[in-house]
Amino acid sequence: MILLRLLILLALCGAADGTSNTCGQVCGLRPVPYSTTRIVGGVTVRPGRGAWAGIVSVQSLRTKKFFRHNCGGTIIRPQWVLSAAHCFINRTNPLSKWGVLAGLTSTADSGPEVQIRRIKQVKIHEQYDGLMRHDIALVELTKPFECNPSVQLACLPGPTVKVSALNCYVAGWGATEAKTVAQASVLKEAKVLLIDTQLCNSTDWYGGRIQDDNVCAGQPEGGMNTCQGDSGGPLICKDSTADIFWEVGLTSWAVGCARPKKPTVFVSTQYYHSWIMKHIGQSLATPAPVQSCPFPHTKLLEFFDLLQELLKFLKAKPA
Repeated sequence: MILLRLLILLALCGAADGTSNTCGQVCGLRPVPYSTTRIVGGVTVRPGRGAWAGIVSVQSLRTKKFFRHNCGGTIIRPQWVLSAAHCFINRTNPLSKWGVLAGLTSTADSGPEVQIRRIKQVKIHEQYDGLMRHDIALVELTKPFECNPSVQLACLPGPTVKVSALNCYVAGWGATEAKTVAQASVLKEAKVLLIDTQLCNSTDWYGGRIQDDNVCAGQPEGGMNTCQGDSGGPLICKDSTADIFWEVGLTSWAVGCARPKKPTVFVSTQYYHSWIMKHIGQSLATPAPVQSCPFPHTKLLEFFDLLQELLKFLKAKPA
């Protein structure tokens, strides 16, 4: 069966073109097919595989040569990144000492595919209360990102878009265990569920603290969700009627990490769609048409993954 998959993989998309040279008006070209996915409780995203389209690491300069990961974010236009407002409050160094990294898998060992941009300005929501309300910010970069298979734009849903509660994912470089604040050096991703707002706001859960601009997601029993260092990162869900993924929320807050009945609370991108459009002064990208195959380099990575499976199978097979 594995050998058959290898042959099919090599036969498909032999002439696939790289429509990734420019960002243009297209979003959601995720480097890794969503069916292969498996950050408390998450799994590692391997080098070169990317994660969800548009994810970035917002970092501050630690020394003259080294940055430190602070928050996540997503590229919504080549020169604009969406993140959480609380990531930029009470900062101890000026924005000139901050950077935004795209195409990154490991914060400890960034390769030549990683793009680093400096921050021109940060637009924090005018009504942000310094805590949980209106926890959203737009980051303008001094130079736009260049799109490629590992650096793409995220899709933001308009008011009429409906998503599936069963096909949602989070990703980030945050803590991987609830009892530690140590961040992961490698990108992690995990599958989560959208949780009904009424349930999330019930007495045993968040007791009325969830607002109209919030989305709850996680696992009711806990054990898998975002944690410290994942703030500003994306909550991605599949469209209910099409093969499209949308960034429906950005990580804002939670009580602890991955606790039962204490899911992560996200800022709804649908709720702030008009605010985002107004402040970036341009239209957002639209979902990409369904492609018959992913990017060519991704097909090669899948090939080597399957080849490893085949070698393990042959090695384990009795002589």
